[in-house]
Amino acid sequence: MELNTDFSKFPILTSENLILREVEEKDVDEIFFLRSDLEVMKYIPREPAKAKQDALDHIEVLRKAKENEEGINWAITQKGNDTLIGIIGLYRINKTDFRAEVGYILNPKFHGKGIIRESIEKVIEFGFERCNFHTLTAIIDARNTASENVLKRANFTKEAHFREDCFHNGEFSDSVHYSIINPKH
Repeated sequence: MELNTDFSKFPILTSENLILREVEEKDVDEIFFLRSDLEVMKYIPREPAKAKQDALDHIEVLRKAKENEEGINWAITQKGNDTLIGIIGLYRINKTDFRAEVGYILNPKFHGKGIIRESIEKVIEFGFERCNFHTLTAIIDARNTASENVLKRANFTKEAHFREDCFHNGEFSDSVHYSIINPKH
């Protein structure tokens, strides 16, 4: 079995309503909004962005992860409108165990429209068919019921619930781990 994590030719993914393309510097304003908005960052244990430079630094982190085959991220855009409305990606690639973690963030104006569901289906397909991962995982804050529902609809299975295992913003929170296994393995 062989893993394919060569992302040097960036794979653009398309679905019925979306185009998932490479995150670029031109997306800095949208990324700054996403990563600085307290409601968007509510369940993400990272410090919110304070300046546009933080967003530019994040774009560079994504570029380096792709270059080093440690992760790949897509700008979520709607067909006919190239503006970034979210980001979805495969993180923490573990080549030894054929695993990667799925993560996503979406502008709240687009919540409840099936955009993450449609995006995650394309990323699962890419992860299993193009990369040949055996397992895709997702780790979410236990309070994030919307994300939990997306994962369940995408056929992820709840694997574990860890109590108060994350300390962020002065409080402990629970995390829930989900996974989906490549049906072809």
